[in-house]
Amino acid sequence: MQSFLVPCGFSRFQAECPHLCETSFSSRGGPSTAPVPSPVVGLGGLCLGSDCSDAESEPDRDSMSCGLDSEGATPPPAGLLPSFPVQILPNLYLGSARDSANVESLAKLGIRYILNVTPNLPNLFEKNGDFHYKQIPISDHWSQNLSQFFPEAIAFIDEALSQNCGVLVHCLAGVSRSVTVTVAYLMQKRHLSLNDAYDLVKRKKSNISPNFNFMGQLLDFERSLRLEERRARERSSGGQESTASDPPSFFTTPTSDGVFELDPT
Repeated sequence: MQSFLVPCGFSRFQAECPHLCETSFSSRGGPSTAPVPSPVVGLGGLCLGSDCSDAESEPDRDSMSCGLDSEGATPPPAGLLPSFPVQILPNLYLGSARDSANVESLAKLGIRYILNVTPNLPNLFEKNGDFHYKQIPISDHWSQNLSQFFPEAIAFIDEALSQNCGVLVHCLAGVSRSVTVTVAYLMQKRHLSLNDAYDLVKRKKSNISPNFNFMGQLLDFERSLRLEERRARERSSGGQESTASDPPSFFTTPTSDGVFELDPT
């Protein structure tokens, strides 16, 4: 069985994201009055990306295997996966590289803005002037700090929606990086908790599975949003603003070189 390190502690992660944890009980024959064994808790819906860089091997590492259970479930039949961008909100779509290459589908849905959350997939229609692109050069790997790009990604999505244009957020497979950005947008602009934002996207697109560190970055983001909201309430009520320091970032600690890595504590 593969194990993962949870820097902020599993109990805290389970408390904040119970829907990402699963419990199973030993199935033993006997009457229903038998003592219930302690639950075994796992993270079946999460995965870590490959440690190979994009430049070293495949064009991108956002593998469809990230949508599978960590214990090796078989992939769902192709017919059960969406073959077109999934609408999360009016004019906000989530999809894959294949979706970003289907110009007919983009036109039909009114998509004019495309947020490409990969380091090396091309912006195919950038030169024809019909589409606005933003590229976020992040690989689907535990060492990557996607949260540093949340502000500009959210601003790009907001710009599209303010123009009443469709916007597609995509990575390679549409299950990890693009999902993380979409969830972050819902948290900040729709004032949803991480749980509620994740559940909303999950209901629309069942095969999502952000890698474990990206989920940690969303937890850090949620703490920051809560602190900002509390300070805003204190200012509006005329009370003394809280002197509380920014919440600790367990998954996005900057090093001396300005590179982000997992906090070892």
